[in-house]
This record gives sequence, structure tokens and C-alpha cells, in this order.
Amino acid sequence: MLSIIFTGIVFFLIFSLLVLIHEFGHFIMAKRAGIKVEEFGFGLPPRLWGKKKGETIYSINWIPFGGFVRMLGEDSLDPKMEKKKRSFAAQPMRARVKVIVAGVVMNFLLAWFLLFIGFSVGMEPLLGPDDVLTAVNEEQVVLNEGVVINSVLEDSFADELGFEDDDAIVAIDDRKVTIEAFNEILENPDHVYDVRRGDRVLSFQPTEELLEKYDVEDGFGLALNNFAYIPRVQFFEVEPGSVAYDYGLRSGDVILEVNDVEIFSVPEYEENVRGLSEITYEVYRDGITEEVLVELEGRKVIVSRVLPGTPAEEIGLLDGDVIVSVNGNVINDSEELIQYVEEEGDQPLAYVIDRDGSRLFYEILPEEGKIGVLLSELMIYGNDQALSVYNVDLVSSVMEIKDEKYPVYIAPIVALEETWRMSKLTAIMFGDFVKSLVTSGEVPESVAGPVGIAQMTHGFVQEGFIPVLRFIAVLSLSLAVINILPFPALDGGRLLFIIIEFILGRKVNQKWESVIHMIGYVLILLLIVAVTYSDIVRIFVSK
Repeated sequence: MLSIIFTGIVFFLIFSLLVLIHEFGHFIMAKRAGIKVEEFGFGLPPRLWGKKKGETIYSINWIPFGGFVRMLGEDSLDPKMEKKKRSFAAQPMRARVKVIVAGVVMNFLLAWFLLFIGFSVGMEPLLGPDDVLTAVNEEQVVLNEGVVINSVLEDSFADELGFEDDDAIVAIDDRKVTIEAFNEILENPDHVYDVRRGDRVLSFQPTEELLEKYDVEDGFGLALNNFAYIPRVQFFEVEPGSVAYDYGLRSGDVILEVNDVEIFSVPEYEENVRGLSEITYEVYRDGITEEVLVELEGRKVIVSRVLPGTPAEEIGLLDGDVIVSVNGNVINDSEELIQYVEEEGDQPLAYVIDRDGSRLFYEILPEEGKIGVLLSELMIYGNDQALSVYNVDLVSSVMEIKDEKYPVYIAPIVALEETWRMSKLTAIMFGDFVKSLVTSGEVPESVAGPVGIAQMTHGFVQEGFIPVLRFIAVLSLSLAVINILPFPALDGGRLLFIIIEFILGRKVNQKWESVIHMIGYVLILLLIVAVTYSDIVRIFVSK
């Protein structure tokens, strides 16, 4: 209970800080411009409490999301406001632009300052969805295959079942573990679990007695490391009795590394094995990581498909033909062959083809640098055995995200780069959110409202001060980016009308501008309601 209360206090302080910093930017710039500030409010109306000090009312409002600075003549329909010296509407465009963007600038500065502190003392990097694989390659993120158990609650279902800290659940009912399957077992735990413990894989199945004691409300009794699908490459077929098989490779092996390089896609795999005579594979097999050394004797280029109506078809090439040489040049790399044919242009090419052990000779005239075939490559493991690979997703746990720490004279630059990078990512994610909401009526799981942010706050509070600092920086950036978007009622929407005014050479009709901002205000409230509803539904679904 104390933890929840403390989290609530921290959440309120964070939210208050972000709003007050933002609104203080508007407030201070309006004061500097000589504009009369009628109200400085936290939250959105209706008003809960207010006190007037000087010429400004300082208020707290019922809807604890956002805030505002109400300036004289800001949204007034009275044309006389444009003649009042201290009215917002009477100010030149430059002054109004400064007032509008000041809040966003303050949020950017807050984020930059917090990141500067974090990178000075050591902080986990801010990783977006497209950054994870790069971070894994650079050993910034450490992965472990399977769903790794962080801790087991004493006397819980998991404890009595036999699970221990650092165990990795690698299969459920003899099938590889999936995120969907793991979420389902909370409702029905009657399964056989294959668990990696050290270099062994153990199987656990609950007894009837244990199942009768299981209470859904109490849960499984596990705390897990974060886990997600990571793209990998898997061997589709390794024929028993082949040299590749004798080396130790097996059908179904998932390739984790090739010669100490992490592999996440078939093109990456092909790039990292091209031209090598010796390859050390790190593969994931039945819950255990294995290392396999393979020596290659060569490679061959094979015609995987002859396209209809092309020179290759007309001359008689067939699917499965192996290209031995072109114009006397021995060919063992498909990319080299493609480049060579393109460079030769429309000159006749002499092909030597191996078809079922027989040598055939063809002269082919390319059209626009192509003969009309799709190529693949055979990797020869001593007896012409080919390995086939394809992309798969492997459930892996994040074991560690290493801190980044920089000297105090470099940290500000890194913080500025991260601020810009995360701002772009936030804008893209917000665009995806709006698109998803409009096209499917669904709120993406990556988007959180006040309730979801409060939940995340609890998690970061448990992790410590620096994670909270990083969290505040991300929220501040999100607030800045969303506010500067050209949407009615937001700062970016108001800025857009000033830009239109500059282009037209006259102000937009104040009545129409006010109506558009009111519509925007209502839409924002509806978005908040939709996201909050989604947050609440997720809470109940996850229980």
C-alpha cells in the first residue's frame, strides 16, 4: 500500500513538473512581451480552485491532464481586442510565435537537461523499436533465449512446481514458447514446461493436487525479465548423412551468430558467410546453445527459376541448372554474376551449365543487361549438399541493458542527439497511433494515457532514480512533440494559424479560428478518453 501511495505521489509530481514547465514557458514569454495573463491553470476546465495574485488567477482544474495560460484577447471574438495594447491579439506575429512555442521549447530543454544528467552519471540508452537489434550487435543489450525467470515467489505455484530463479522456459507442451502461449497459461497452467537450467533442459508438469490448489487471483508466482520476439534465421533442412549433418548442424537449428556476428535476417546471414571457407555457427537447439564449426569446400550459383518469355527460356535453360562459368570466368557468387552480366550490356555471353552432371554450352544474348533468371546459391559442404534457411521469430529475454556514461563535456552533445532522435521517433509513433485509431478504432499497445503512465511510473520507481529521470525526459519530449503538431487547440495548431496569416497577409477570421480550436479541444478530450479506456481494459485483461 505504501508503495502505491508513493508511486501516486511521484506520478503527480512528474505530471505537475511537465505541465508547469510547459506553461511556465508560455507564461514567462507572455510577461516579457507585456501581454496580460489572466489565468495560469493546471489541468483542464472546469475550475476546481483558484486564487488571484496581482492580475493573474492561479488555478487547479478538474481534468488533471494538461494545463493552460489564458491571456487577454487570446481567443476572444471581440475585434476590439486587437486594439488593446496588452492583448495577445494585438501583438506582432513574432511576439505571438515566441509565446506559442515557448512551452514546447521548455519541454525540450527539460528533456535535454535530464538526459545530460543521466548520461553524465550513467544511464540506459533510450531505445526505439528499430534500435534494439543494433544495440544487441554492439553488445549494449544482452539477450537470453526463452522466457527467463527473474525471481520465484516462495510457496507460490511456480515454486511448488519446481521453478527456480534464472530458469528459462523454452517450450510448452513440446512446442517452442510463444508470447501468446505464455500469456494463456495464467488461466490454465496444466501444461508440460521445458525449462533450461544451466546447460540442461528439465521438464515440469503440475500434479493434480497442485492444480487444485492453483488460484488465478494469486497468479503463477513469477517475476520475469522483459521478453519479446527477436528476428532470427533458421535452418529449414539439413539432410541426415550429409557432410553438413556430420559437422553437427541440424534441421530446425536457429542461427544466433556466425563467426561472432549476430544474425537477424537471411540477407545478413548470406552477407556474413559469402566467400568464407570456415564458419563457426552459434545455434539454438531444443533450448540449448551449441557451437558448430563448419568447413566449406566451395559455392555454386544455381538457377532457381527461369522467367517466361526471356532469353534464358528461349535458349533452353532450366530450373536447377548450375552455372559453372560465363565467358570463361568461373562463377560462384550470384551478386558477382549479376554485376558481370550488367556490365557486359547486350553482348552475347557464353554460359557453361552443369545439368545432372553433364556439361552444356549456351550462348545467350541479354536484354537490357538481363537474361531472365532468378538465382540462388548452393553452399557446398564437401558433397554438394545445400542448406536452406528462412526467417523466424525467437522469443528472447532482455537480461541487461548496459548504461551509457560520457564525460561531462561530451554528455550534453549526446543528450542533444538523443533528444532529436527520440523526438522524431515520438512523432512517427503518434502518427501511427492516429492512423490505427482512425482505420481500426484501436489504440496501439505502445500508446499509454494517464492510467498507463501511472502504471509505468510504478515500475520505474521500483528501478531507481535514474530510470525515473529517463522516464521524465521521455514524457517531456512526448509532450513537446505532440504539442507542436499542427492540430487545432494545440500549440502547433495556433502556430499554423499565424503561418496562414503570414501567407495571406491578414488574420484569419477570429470566429472561425475559435470554432476550429474548440473542435480540436473536443477531439483531444475524446482521444484522452479512448486512450484511458484502453489503459483500463489492459489492466483487467492482464489480471
